[in-house]
Amino acid sequence: MIRKGKIVILLLIISALCAGCWDRREINDIALLMASSLDVEKDGRFRGAVQIVIPARQIGNTAQEARPYFVESGTGLNVQQMVQEEQSKLSRRLFISHRRVLFIGEKLARRGLKDILDHWGRNPATRLRTFVVVVKGAEGEDAINTDYPLEFVPSEAVREMQILVGGTAVTMRDLLNDASAEGVEPVMGAIELVSYSGAKGKGRIERTFKLSGTAIFKDLKLRGYLNNRDSQYMLWVKGKLEQGTITAVLPEQKSRVSVDIDKAQRMIEPSVERGRVKIAIHLRGEGTVEENNSRLDFSIPENLRLAENALERTIREQTRKMIEDVQKKYEADIFGFGEELHKKDNKAWRRLKKDWDKKFAEARISVDADFALKRAGMSGPPLQLKEREVMK
Repeated sequence: MIRKGKIVILLLIISALCAGCWDRREINDIALLMASSLDVEKDGRFRGAVQIVIPARQIGNTAQEARPYFVESGTGLNVQQMVQEEQSKLSRRLFISHRRVLFIGEKLARRGLKDILDHWGRNPATRLRTFVVVVKGAEGEDAINTDYPLEFVPSEAVREMQILVGGTAVTMRDLLNDASAEGVEPVMGAIELVSYSGAKGKGRIERTFKLSGTAIFKDLKLRGYLNNRDSQYMLWVKGKLEQGTITAVLPEQKSRVSVDIDKAQRMIEPSVERGRVKIAIHLRGEGTVEENNSRLDFSIPENLRLAENALERTIREQTRKMIEDVQKKYEADIFGFGEELHKKDNKAWRRLKKDWDKKFAEARISVDADFALKRAGMSGPPLQLKEREVMK
């Protein structure tokens, strides 16, 4: 009985010690970081900025003109030193697990990211779902100081645009995975800062965000960009396209049809013949007609098939041209063809991987496409046409 009593007392002591959240942080002791930026100075030092929510202003306790956030900055020889300088200017501890977006300035992106990735990969508080974007033609700090009228915190606008428009949405996890993988080079979403007219009567020009395609990296250095249209086909080839739009010319009518993509799939068949790499790409998709500038009545199956043929031709030609441009300009396998070869024929991959950049640039690429129109919108022919103008 005495021994049992000692065990009970010991268990009670352990329970008391383990009760509660021993490492908790009160909400009024932390600074909620919504976004951060990273740039490089002329002397090689890193310069960063953090965008922090002001809680009281989120619920409208201050004047409408007041920002609901503030920005603090710091510099350092590495990322950790830079973060410590930012922290030295704050009365609350930085809470980075809530960060939505990391802005990388173009100058730093062109210099290279190898020196900065370890900080985020090693820190357990890093939010791996943070979107990482390159600020095309500007500094990351320029983006973090740009207001956006539709959101309380402007960085949220970048995140929502990436999701809503179907841009190249790359997270910290995607970046770290691609950086450490063989047979694929990383890409990132890119944004631009563009001007728009300010509030009426104030006569000022303000800036806002604009999605600007995809930033292409090789050896973790920025090499160039794909525009929005080519980014769509790049995502399709990578198997990551969730939504998009295709506009095709109907040669017989010299008119155009625009379609929203509802479903996009791809198959890639890599092969090696006499040392030459061949990549066969088959794209499949489904969509809905959103605009018909021809006189065709798409409620008639034959006419619908004419549109499908035009769309398939457009997909083949534009995808092939986009891939050829990447091969010639950058020699960077951003599509993961090497990874696909690694999966299918590991023996061939081991033989080719040392010179994969060159092999990729010389690879023969073929593209085939099947596209089905499931719906022709709310009407068959354009509503503005008279009956005699409609081609049946």
